[in-house]
Amino acid sequence: MKVDLQPIEPLSQVVFVHDYLQLVFQDSTFTIYNTASCSADAGEFRQGQAGFCDAVVSLIDQSARVEALADKLLLRFSGGSVVSVPVSGSDSRGPEAWQFARLGGPTVVEQNA
Repeated sequence: MKVDLQPIEPLSQVVFVHDYLQLVFQDSTFTIYNTASCSADAGEFRQGQAGFCDAVVSLIDQSARVEALADKLLLRFSGGSVVSVPVSGSDSRGPEAWQFARLGGPTVVEQNA
């Protein structure tokens, strides 16, 4: 079964939890467990570096197009910024790289390679 990973609504909330973050698009959520990066007009910011939180929060109210590639998850935002989540390598933190859940739909969990 192939699940549609495209959020319907724009990004409405960013939740920073101790060692992961969540990107909430009203009725769907990406939970990101691996170290993410955000490429924006101001530069590229890795999770944990100064400017990362501001760069991600600035994406609120933008729509996103998702690409699930073999080596990473890309969320391309309407303003041109890209959030990238690797699924292997030194930025892996545990067995899961990311998770997608839609209200009333299935949950997709991508394992680290």
